[in-house]
Amino acid sequence: MSTFAQRLTESSGRQVWLDYSAYAGGLLSGGSVPWLDVGALIAWQRKAQSLLKSDVLPLPVDAVAAAWLAAHPELKEAMATKRRAVFPLKTLLADEALRGHFVELAKGLRGSFGGATLALVIPSPRLWVGLAYGQALPGEEVEVGEDEADSASVYIADFLRAFGESGIDVLLLKESAQTEPAAADGFGCYQSTLNVAAHYRWDTGLYLPAGRFGGGDAGVGFVVAPAAPAGAAIAGAIVPAEFWNGAAAPAAGKGVFFMAEIPGGANPESVLERLAVLRGS
Repeated sequence: MSTFAQRLTESSGRQVWLDYSAYAGGLLSGGSVPWLDVGALIAWQRKAQSLLKSDVLPLPVDAVAAAWLAAHPELKEAMATKRRAVFPLKTLLADEALRGHFVELAKGLRGSFGGATLALVIPSPRLWVGLAYGQALPGEEVEVGEDEADSASVYIADFLRAFGESGIDVLLLKESAQTEPAAADGFGCYQSTLNVAAHYRWDTGLYLPAGRFGGGDAGVGFVVAPAAPAGAAIAGAIVPAEFWNGAAAPAAGKGVFFMAEIPGGANPESVLERLAVLRGS
């Protein structure tokens, strides 16, 4: 049994996976997270974790990449030199300096939080094609079908091999409400990415915010959705934004964890109170 699964099944309390970038970025680092400075990021994470105590430590690849592109316009220009759908993503992921920075971040977090579950959070191949295209060519639209997602998955797989010795525990592929497939066969084009994760023995999951996926074998170890899939040994339930204003949390049984994004600008005292509710304390 993996470390992630073991913690979920053996823990006496509710496991909570937090995205606190917006909240702790404003509260602890003047409005933005220092994604481009390894030492500053680790220091920020120490403060955030001491306050919020997420049971999973996420490294959000899309946020880091966006900060990198803002600081390196020459890479964005290179991504825009061809208008083929997957070219911007291919160019982004092949950048050696960016890869090196990601590996430094991952190793730094692993070394500083040795007992934590370290999760690499990336856009799904289907979603990432559109995100990268929009970053390279703002305002232009791109169609992303199964062929484009399959090609993207190959480039993402190559990118992920750089993390083989970084101490990653979990790989989470995030969909948007627009890109989320409704059936298991919609994830088949992600196989190259999933194969690399399996090779490194990472737990793999899908974040499916629209709740359209009706169940079945999506080829991953767990799914995170508005309602945890029935019968899954491991699953995540997305905590709605209204929870922070007093709404109830989703129902969750054994083996189910909560995934929650703390809103930026939230009241610190209220956040701690609501986190206690999530954890059942």
